[in-house]
Amino acid sequence: MFCSKFPLFMSLFSLQSGFRVLIVLKLLILLSACQTYKLDDEWPNDIPPRKIFVKGFLEKRDLTQADDAQLSYHLGWIKKFYQGTTLYPNGWLSASEQFIATINSKNEKKSVAKRLQNLGIAIGNEWAQDNSIRLINNTNMITWASAMRTAAERNKHSVFLDKVEKDVQALLNEELTSRDIKYERYFEEESFDDF
Repeated sequence: MFCSKFPLFMSLFSLQSGFRVLIVLKLLILLSACQTYKLDDEWPNDIPPRKIFVKGFLEKRDLTQADDAQLSYHLGWIKKFYQGTTLYPNGWLSASEQFIATINSKNEKKSVAKRLQNLGIAIGNEWAQDNSIRLINNTNMITWASAMRTAAERNKHSVFLDKVEKDVQALLNEELTSRDIKYERYFEEESFDDF
């Protein structure tokens, strides 16, 4: 009865099993790509205050006011950066927690947590900008995530953060380009191809 009201479902069930799976996967990918966030949504408590990202959005564009749709889009990407997405569930919050969990000293945990919070604001606000103007891209994020895991494994938390903080500032000052950010900047003895 349900399927008779929805011809799409009837046609899915009549397809060969392999094609059915392929179509369902494509639909799931399409739906996950369509995640949107309303500007009026309540701002998550585990993300730095919304006003920080609104200010960064306006400063990047040298504006005093923003179009609600553009700002909403930017803030949606900020949420994705911090919380992850269906396809990339390990956002900044999760990555930071995992990184901090590998530290034994309470004082160092507190220091690293503060540094990661500030770094997340700088990286996230730039990464969430429109592709045409952003200075930090997806490849940079992948590189840092990989190097972050290595730093945690080797107990090189502060050394790694020193390098990334310096590189992020250089990127924002346009002293480096996103192409300069490679895994070897953080761990020279190893080399991995960037995506």
